[in-house]
Amino acid sequence: MSPRPRPSVTGSAPVERRLSAILAADVVGYSRLMGADEVGTLRQLMAHRRELIDPTIAARRGRIVKTTGDGVLAEFSSAVEAVACAITVQRGLVSRNVAVPDESRLVFRIGINLGDIIIEANDIFGDGVNVAARLETLCEPGGLCVSRAVRDQVRDKLPIAFDDLGEQTVKNIARPVRAFGLSPEAIAATPDLAPSGGPAPTIHHRRWIGATVAVVGIVGAVSAWWVIGGPATTPRPAASTAPAMARASIAVLPFASLGDPDGSDYFSDGLTEDIISALGRFRDISVISRGGVFAYKGKSPTPAEVGRDLKVRYVVEGSVRRAGERIRVSVSLTDTSHSELLWSEKYDAEPKDIFAVQDQITRRISGALAVRVTSLELARSTTKPPDNLQAYDLVLRGRDLLSRLTRSNNAQARGMFERAIELDPNYAPAYIGLGYVNDSAVTEGWTEEPSETLERAESLARKAVGLDDLSPAAHALLGKVLVHFGDYDAALDELKRAIDLNGSDAEGYSGLLSVLLWRGDTSGAITAGETLAQFEPELSVSDGFYLATAYVLADRSADAIRLLEPSVSRNRTNPEISIMLAAAYAEAGREADAARQADIIRQRFPRKRDQFGALLRDPSQREKLAQALKKAGL
Repeated sequence: MSPRPRPSVTGSAPVERRLSAILAADVVGYSRLMGADEVGTLRQLMAHRRELIDPTIAARRGRIVKTTGDGVLAEFSSAVEAVACAITVQRGLVSRNVAVPDESRLVFRIGINLGDIIIEANDIFGDGVNVAARLETLCEPGGLCVSRAVRDQVRDKLPIAFDDLGEQTVKNIARPVRAFGLSPEAIAATPDLAPSGGPAPTIHHRRWIGATVAVVGIVGAVSAWWVIGGPATTPRPAASTAPAMARASIAVLPFASLGDPDGSDYFSDGLTEDIISALGRFRDISVISRGGVFAYKGKSPTPAEVGRDLKVRYVVEGSVRRAGERIRVSVSLTDTSHSELLWSEKYDAEPKDIFAVQDQITRRISGALAVRVTSLELARSTTKPPDNLQAYDLVLRGRDLLSRLTRSNNAQARGMFERAIELDPNYAPAYIGLGYVNDSAVTEGWTEEPSETLERAESLARKAVGLDDLSPAAHALLGKVLVHFGDYDAALDELKRAIDLNGSDAEGYSGLLSVLLWRGDTSGAITAGETLAQFEPELSVSDGFYLATAYVLADRSADAIRLLEPSVSRNRTNPEISIMLAAAYAEAGREADAARQADIIRQRFPRKRDQFGALLRDPSQREKLAQALKKAGL
């Protein structure tokens, strides 16, 4: 489908105006950086946002209005705070770029204006905003450019001296704008500008200013304050007090269900998934996805065996026993390299307290790992608990049905998610579940109204994002739905957001794999697919197909064949993977295998031909795939 226009929002309410300082920031040469390394650039940008830009804006009492891929628009009630924020950010970026190669560094331009703005919902409009954006384009890389009004407000309040850049004619602004600049050298010479009430954030202490986390150690109830952190993918100097350490890898095995009154495992499975999701929000923990660990369900592997199979350092095991109105959760954490039990605990709780138990478990596990991981951070809060426990139970049952997807299970799950929404209209996971029900109905061909069904899925995803913007699952769902509409750019933004919120989010990387492939970024798609394989050792049929296609387009046909051969043997009724295997054989020069595979396709799927190539945005890639199929005799 082609991208469709987004609805506009109008209303009859009176126009709200106020005077504000507007900060507009943008990355220099972002398209070039993304072209060279899309995934690496994205991770670096998200790390800068999490660890420096967003907390500095918050510390200066600013508000992020919106982000635009590589840009940020923020509003401040004070021009002094806006300028101090910009200087702190630019100084911090210099420090963060020390260990980054010149060609990979993210350098920002920042423009600030003081003007009258119009407020509509959470967005802002007007000349005050437009001038800030134009000042940003006039700015020197790594510097700051402000309007006369801003310069006049700060000239006697901050120890800085702007250069007068004179009157500037800028796009779509009728009058000339008097601009004042601050060079990177002048910013470097500026003394630290501490926000009122506390010191300025530093490179090792800038995440979640004022936030605290009680991290419980292995022996006794020892607590420590943790307010630092960052992903291992962002190069930066190591703290002098401890050596740099690798990102910890962990697998949470399916919790055993003991004495479940209705004989099902949905509750213990749901608890397992929630703990996986919660641990995935710690930037220094790499968590195997649900698909990677549920192969062990009903089995009793040793932690050492799991460590070897999944290449993880730590294993979490547990059980859930439900008896009447009581729940007992037993959980343990083992270091697989030494078969050393690091921590174990039992929790007795009522159903209404299960969310507190989940939180305790994740904190205890992170506390045990903190001894071994020097920069463990607490990411954003976990998914908001429901107001109605029956809604939570229905969501768990619905998710369990979707994990064993059939047309009947999809229909049953629909009813459960709809009932959960009736019971708790503010519970985001219920909307996410119903969104996936609608998405599955389209992808599996279970609806006669695919367009309308996708529209419903998108509406449900947007509702979930509105209820819980910190839910990676909500953003991943929205991204996947937008891909169906061909809205690749918007989809990419949502999938990046999901991965930013949870660096181990399999759904986010799955969506990223497909959208990057269709956009023509085969190297980025391969990176996303190979990263996904770290969290989900056995890729789904569709993910394996997308990664194999990227391999074919990148002249890595041997890797494509490695993925496709076992997939074809397990999915003999799927024509797409059979067709792509023929193309991979042909590109690899295995003419006899290609001809044999083409014969199989003609016998099994006499009317089927490749339609996937039409989704590729790059004409040269469409032609490459067509030629490979032609070589195979298709």
